[in-house]
Amino acid sequence: MTRRLSRKEFLAIGAMGSAALLTSCDLLTTDPSRKAGGGQARGGANGPEAPSLARLVKKGELPPVKERLPDEPRVIDPVERIGQYGGTWRTALESTDPGWLYMTMRYDQHLVGWDPQWQKIVPFVAESFEVANGAREFAFTLRSGMKWSDGEPFTADDLVFWHDAVLTNSELTPVVGPQYGDDEKPVRVEKHDDQHVSFVFREPHGLFLHELAWFWTSFEMLAPRHYLKQFHPKYNPNVDELVAEANVPDWVELFFQKQDWLNNPDLPTLTPWVPIRPFNDGRRMTWRRNPYYWSVDSKGSQLPYLDEATFTFFNDPETLLLNAANGDIDMYMRAETTTPQNKPVLAQSAKTGGYRLMDVTTSDLNTMGLCLNLTNPNKARRQVYQNKNFRIGLSHAINRQEIINVVHQRQGRPWQTAPRPEVPFYDSDDFGTQYTEFDLDLASEYLDKTGFTERDDEGIRLGPEGEPIIVTVLTPSRYTLIVDALQMIKPTWEKVGVGLRIDNVDPTLVGDRLEANEYDCTADAGQLGYMDMIRDPRWLFASSGNSLYAPLWANWFTGATPQEEPPAAMLRQIEIYREEVVTKTNVEDMFEPMRRIIEIARDEFWSIGISLPDSYYAVAKNNFRNVPDDMWMAFMYPGVTHVSQYFIDQ
Repeated sequence: MTRRLSRKEFLAIGAMGSAALLTSCDLLTTDPSRKAGGGQARGGANGPEAPSLARLVKKGELPPVKERLPDEPRVIDPVERIGQYGGTWRTALESTDPGWLYMTMRYDQHLVGWDPQWQKIVPFVAESFEVANGAREFAFTLRSGMKWSDGEPFTADDLVFWHDAVLTNSELTPVVGPQYGDDEKPVRVEKHDDQHVSFVFREPHGLFLHELAWFWTSFEMLAPRHYLKQFHPKYNPNVDELVAEANVPDWVELFFQKQDWLNNPDLPTLTPWVPIRPFNDGRRMTWRRNPYYWSVDSKGSQLPYLDEATFTFFNDPETLLLNAANGDIDMYMRAETTTPQNKPVLAQSAKTGGYRLMDVTTSDLNTMGLCLNLTNPNKARRQVYQNKNFRIGLSHAINRQEIINVVHQRQGRPWQTAPRPEVPFYDSDDFGTQYTEFDLDLASEYLDKTGFTERDDEGIRLGPEGEPIIVTVLTPSRYTLIVDALQMIKPTWEKVGVGLRIDNVDPTLVGDRLEANEYDCTADAGQLGYMDMIRDPRWLFASSGNSLYAPLWANWFTGATPQEEPPAAMLRQIEIYREEVVTKTNVEDMFEPMRRIIEIARDEFWSIGISLPDSYYAVAKNNFRNVPDDMWMAFMYPGVTHVSQYFIDQ
C-alpha cells in the first residue's frame, strides 16, 4: 500500500489469496532439475537479421540491416546461448495494471540502466556517460546513426525538445519533479552536437543516474521531436486544427494523448518491440518487432529474437493462475501472482504444463510495515506513539512466527523494517532482528516504561487524557494478507493492554485519508529494501509521501504542506543524506553514509515490521530460454536482463 499514486505510477502493491494452499515441502521448493529446458540449441540466429525483416529488405520495403542499426550498436551477450529468430512471447496483464508492460517492453528506452545483477549503472540508449563538476553536470554520448522505430534519426535534438517543450512548459509540467531540480531552476539541457548532450544542475545531484535508471524517468525524456512537435503550439502554429480534428478540449490534452506510449501505437519508440494496438482496446495487446532496434547479440545478429509479445488481460487473478498452471504463459512474474502462497499450485502442475519455476529474490524488506502515525493530529495519541518504548512493547507483543506459519505458508523469518540482508551497505542483522522476540512479559515491561499503566475495566491501558489506548489500523479492503496478519496481532496486543481496531475500507478512501493525515496507524507493504533504498529511503527516515509513519515530517523534507520539522535524530539523517549521499557520483561511495543513516533508523525504531519476505519466482516455459536465474522482484526486472535476447527453442 502506498499513498495515492500519480497517473504514471501504475504498480499496484498487495498480495493475492491462493487458489489452493498446499503444505508439501517439495512443492514449496523450486526444483533445480526443472530448469533444464530443451537442451542444446537446435540452430542459432538466422543470419544478421530476422527472416521476416530480410524479406521486407528484399522487397525494397525496408533498408538493409546495416543502415537500420547505429554505427556502434549495443552488444548483448546472451545468458545461455545464441538464440533463434521467431515465435511469440505469450504473457499476461492483471486487469488494468500495465506495470508488467513497462517491466518487459519499455525498460530499454532509458539513457542508462542498471546492470542485470543490480550492482552498477551502465549505458543503455546512451553509448557512454561522464559525471563532472561535483555531480552537477552529466554528459552523454549518444549512438551515431541510431533511429526511432519509424526510421527517423534519434539525436540530441530529441532531448532538447523534451526540455524546452515539455519539462519547462508550465501547461505540460505544472510542477518540476525533484529528479529534475526544482521549479525555480530546473536542469538545463545543452546540446553540443547531434551525439553529445549535457544535463546541468545548479546543485549536486548524485542521484540523477539513479533517477534515469529508475522506473519512469529516463524514457519520458526520450521524446521523438519529429513526431511530437506537430502537436505543440511552439512548433506548429496550426495546432488548433489538429485539436479540432481530434475533438479534444485543447492542445495540452492532444499532446498528452499523442505522448501516451500505452494508447498511441503511432508514437515512435526505441524499444525492442512496438505496440500495434492501444492498451485500452480490448482484451489483448500485441507488440511487434522493431526493425530499427539498436542492439545485437555477440555474433552481430540484430535483436530481438522473438517476433512478437502478446499480453492477455485477466480481470480474475485465479484465471491467470490457471492459465499459467496449464502452460499457456511463456514467461511471467509479478508480486501479486507468483507469490509463496501460489507456489504449491504452480509447482504441482510444472511437469504437465511444461514450465519451470525460477527463484526470484524480492527487493521488499518486509511483508508488512506497521506505521504508527508519529505526526498524528491528535496530540494525546501522538504523545503515545512517539514514545519509543511504546513501539518496542508493541513489537514484542507480535507473534511473528505464527503469522509466518499461517499467513505466509512458513515462508520468511521475523524481521523489522530494516534493509534486506543482501544490501552491500549494511552487513548486520542487528536492525532486522531487534525487538522481534515474542515475549508478552517483556512487552508489558516496555509498555509500563511509558507511564501508561492504568487500565480500564476491559484491561486496556489509559492514555495521557484517560482514554483507552486503541490503535486503529487503516487498510485497503483488497489486502487480505495484511488483514489476516492484523487479526492475529489483535489478541496479543490486547493481552498487554493495547487495543487494535482494523479499519478496512475502499482503497480510494484510504488514499484520501492518508493524504489528509487523518489516521492513527496504517499497514504498508515493505517495498524498496535493496539498492533502491538509496534513491528512496522511505523506511529509514521520512523522505517521501510514502513514509507513512511521519507524513508531516516527510512534507518538511520534500517542501510540501502542511509540515513539521522532524526531531533531531531525523534531521541528522537528512543532513547525511543531502550532504554525503546525493553529492556522490559513484554508487559505492554512497554506501558508508547510507550505513550511518541506517544505524540512526535502527536506534530510533520509527516503524514496526513483521517478516522478511521469502523469495518469489518466475514462471517460464521449458523452451523459453535466456531467462537468467538470478533476477530480483523489482520494478526494473526483467527489463534490465535484456529481454530482447529471450527466445523460444523450437
